[in-house]
Amino acid sequence: MIASGQSLPEPPRCIADIMALAGNHPPVRTAVVHPCDAASLGGAIAAAKHGLIEPVLVGPEARIRAAADAAALDIARFQIVPGEHSHVAAAEACRLARTGDVGAVMKGSLHTDELLGAVVNRDSGLRTDRG
Repeated sequence: MIASGQSLPEPPRCIADIMALAGNHPPVRTAVVHPCDAASLGGAIAAAKHGLIEPVLVGPEARIRAAADAAALDIARFQIVPGEHSHVAAAEACRLARTGDVGAVMKGSLHTDELLGAVVNRDSGLRTDRG
């Protein structure tokens, strides 16, 4: 809370500022949902390399491994949690977050509405009692 007479701190102005702020914290164990393409796997690997996240790859293992192989990406050190397709992977990522096994959820190569549908699901999503 900002006391009377104090000003707000300057927001980060660039990625370097954000990275510096994040460097003061341990990596967040993060469910990367349906990372079945080079872009989503590459983003997760880059974030891990910079110490931002500890990726947990959630989705169809064969497709994840095929995407990694096709893009020459090393995913050997990351846990893979199986989910036969994107809807199952999104639900599983939410379960991991609800149980505290991960602290964040990151979108992979699935449609945004698929991920958000799982997140806001009344019975199995990440909704609170307030809504």
